[in-house]
Amino acid sequence: MEDPLLPSGSRRRRGGESSGVGRRESGALNNVLVGRRGEAITKGDNYQKAAAMVDQAEDGVGLPMEVLEQADFEEAAKLYFAYIRLDFLWDLNLAALLLLNFFEVPLWCKGSFSNPCGDREKFFLGGFPYLTRYESLIFETVILLILGVSTFFPIVIIGNKLFWKNKLDLARASLFLILALDTVVNAIYVIPSGFIVSLPFRLAPYLRVALVIVNTRGLRDCVRTLVGVIPEFVDIAALLGLYLLFSSWLAYVLFEDTVQGNIVFTTYSTTLYQMSILFTTSNNPDVWLPAYKSSRFTSLFFILYILFGVYFIMNLILAVVYDSFKGQLAKLLINEEDKRQRVLGAAFSLLDDQRRGYLDARQCAKLFGELNKYRTLPKIADDDMEAVFYALDDSGDLKINRAEFADLCSAIALKFDKAEEPSWFEQYPAFYNSDTLNYVKTFVRSRVFEKVVIGMLLINAVAVFIETTLDIEDSSSQRFWQDIEFFLGWLYVVEMLLKVLVYGFNNYWRSLQNQFDFIITVTIVVAETAAFISPTDLPFFSNEEWIRYLLICRLLRLTRLLVLVERYKVMVSTFFKLIPNLMPYLGIVFCLMCLFCSLGVHLFGGLVYAGNPILEGTTMFENDYLLQNFNDFQSGMVTLFDLLIMGNWQIWMDSYTTLTGKWWTIFFFWGFYVIAVLFLLNLIVAFVLEAFFSEMEISASAKESEGDGSSSDSDNEGPKLTPQHIAQRRAQRRAKRARDFNVESLLNHMLSAELEKNKSFEERQA
Repeated sequence: MEDPLLPSGSRRRRGGESSGVGRRESGALNNVLVGRRGEAITKGDNYQKAAAMVDQAEDGVGLPMEVLEQADFEEAAKLYFAYIRLDFLWDLNLAALLLLNFFEVPLWCKGSFSNPCGDREKFFLGGFPYLTRYESLIFETVILLILGVSTFFPIVIIGNKLFWKNKLDLARASLFLILALDTVVNAIYVIPSGFIVSLPFRLAPYLRVALVIVNTRGLRDCVRTLVGVIPEFVDIAALLGLYLLFSSWLAYVLFEDTVQGNIVFTTYSTTLYQMSILFTTSNNPDVWLPAYKSSRFTSLFFILYILFGVYFIMNLILAVVYDSFKGQLAKLLINEEDKRQRVLGAAFSLLDDQRRGYLDARQCAKLFGELNKYRTLPKIADDDMEAVFYALDDSGDLKINRAEFADLCSAIALKFDKAEEPSWFEQYPAFYNSDTLNYVKTFVRSRVFEKVVIGMLLINAVAVFIETTLDIEDSSSQRFWQDIEFFLGWLYVVEMLLKVLVYGFNNYWRSLQNQFDFIITVTIVVAETAAFISPTDLPFFSNEEWIRYLLICRLLRLTRLLVLVERYKVMVSTFFKLIPNLMPYLGIVFCLMCLFCSLGVHLFGGLVYAGNPILEGTTMFENDYLLQNFNDFQSGMVTLFDLLIMGNWQIWMDSYTTLTGKWWTIFFFWGFYVIAVLFLLNLIVAFVLEAFFSEMEISASAKESEGDGSSSDSDNEGPKLTPQHIAQRRAQRRAKRARDFNVESLLNHMLSAELEKNKSFEERQA
């Protein structure tokens, strides 16, 4: 079943925050979709359905086309909403599926519990406890049952025929069935009476990663984008290969019958191996010290090799690959925009029930009325509606056609912020509209309240700093500062309750900052109160170490002070825009590490142990790197992180080549370097740099236009604004702040050239 709209990280959210896209929706927007909008789509009239669908499309969470095209649309939508209500369960299940790798007993371990792999100290194993093979089988079976429901439930929504025609659903189902078969084989192996007495290899660790990718939309989009870049990467990587081959041959010839040739460059294959590592600068200058000791002039060869290779060819690879990456990302944006247009087309068709191909003024007025439930549109009097209609009618034919309708929806999304949901307290108007509460609401919405909270944070920062210092010094004076922290903790509770009272919980919870504040505040206050009431009976809650870490986390709220400095404001804005876009790519790096880790445990598990005579002659042993090994999944992931940051990575490659005695071992490490470091990490670094520069340009342009607007306003002062105009301007300012943090605007700015190129190509094709 086709997923909702927009690529990873491009959804708009209230309050200027963006959220990465998972398989479907997540978080507060999901609650809104299955709440007010879900009710409108499944039970409302055509105008209510169309307004809800327009709001969905502009949030990037529209219904899949298979649902929209169902004959019994309302029933299919109802089932779909029931399905996505359980998204949290499906996502937790996928996380459990991936985390199972960390707690499974490696297949090379044949012993019994409690030490199936032997002594942990002897084999330098990770610190996580292992599940027994029976426990692993039970957990895997439960996870598979939940995964089976999430995989095949769309059949109930769209039907068996459409399900098996969809390539994505087919891939999910195929991977699930293969994993189920692998689990059955493992069950036969685990059962004592089973006929399988040895199981040297399982597909499960690799299938789990594949299933997480195909079921997570952001990761899936990343894979599509990266696959499109591979041809360009292969072409430029061939140039790098030729450079290494030629440079290594030249080094082998130049240093023949020299100390360097006799000690290091003994054969051409050895020279190629050492020069390839030198390209990463990991063995610099150790590899050419013998030549340098013999003649200082030989350093020129190695210096030129490094300068040309690292600072020219490496950057050339990055430039070519990143240019191709931007092109693929632009295609993805265009594809998702097409999906959005299809959802808007379905909404247009609902309104155009007479199939005239256009909407009239009456229909637009009713649509605006329904959209007011989701957006802060101004109230339009009936007498003014005709003038508004003429303004929307670009063609001047007194009809809003399909294209004009799409432009109208985009304009509404950009100019008007999400409407706030009614607060639960509004059910008691005498209380909610009282003079006292109105004063409280005015105060909480004011900048004075924000300054008071910032002052509390500064005092809290001082208190935490002093208290932790006195605690380390074991001073009795820390008790006073602990009481201050306890008092401040309850002040944060008051702040949280006031915001919930004024804004309503649903509006409060839409903000990621508020979610962070809520979780940290509640956790700290509960722990501190429990420790204060009964410090001896509840040792878990009185653990000062983890409470102190939570207090430090609370100080992260001070980052809001950074936005007061213009340059820092751009950095913070860029950071929050990039989080949803970068998370899928970092997730791909993590998935890649999981795949290589599973392969590493299979190939190298059990080779590193105390007393291994072969190990004692390796550089791993000499450098005391024995804990970084591939004996289990936990240790393997730490080792791969060391390889990822290129910290003496050749030590593991040389050592494991010696331990296995197989020359092909080097391809495992070189493969990880090429894919993870040379390809993925370089793309991420380039993306971050260009995003920051683009954000600087957007910020400068916005500042100039804001200055022009303020000057024009001062030159053309009109009559005193009415309360309705003031409310409308406040809504527009909120929408502007949302656009300032809108990741879609950043992507469009970064990819403007690529988007224009694709648009021109499509026009020529048409």
